[in-house]
Amino acid sequence: MDEFYIGGPEEGKTGRGNSKKSQVVLAIEIDKFGIHKSDAQCISAADTVELQAFADQYIDPSAHIRTDGWKGYAALKQPYGNIKQELSKKGSNFPLIHHQIMMIKAWLRGIHHHCNHLQAYLDEFNYRFNRVKHMDTIFHNLIVRMIEHPPTIYQKLKVT
Repeated sequence: MDEFYIGGPEEGKTGRGNSKKSQVVLAIEIDKFGIHKSDAQCISAADTVELQAFADQYIDPSAHIRTDGWKGYAALKQPYGNIKQELSKKGSNFPLIHHQIMMIKAWLRGIHHHCNHLQAYLDEFNYRFNRVKHMDTIFHNLIVRMIEHPPTIYQKLKVT
């Protein structure tokens, strides 16, 4: 689990002091083949409240969590007993999550030149990423979803 920024540079400011960037928290599930699942969410601040809400939504309390030494993660030790905080060493201790962050940023640069609805773009990226290993069942899943859900009219599909 890690947090990062998306957005252009702001003169004289970097990292957490940059007001033009959007902050995102990311969690990945790792198996023996690499990254198995990815979840990302926009947050207003990398504080305990926002990180706790994200963890509660996407991470099982019995999961083994590795994260950097950011103080916002310290309070997660109570509900998530298997959390391990380590020094990031400029990302070298967490190569898979930093690779996923780079993939998200590259995808956004390549497809979406500006992000007015960043959370929707993150959801789309994760939806695609999390299903790419399940191509053998994609048609079946599509048919099941079409049968189980009522039709949606075009006006409800538009993002405002």
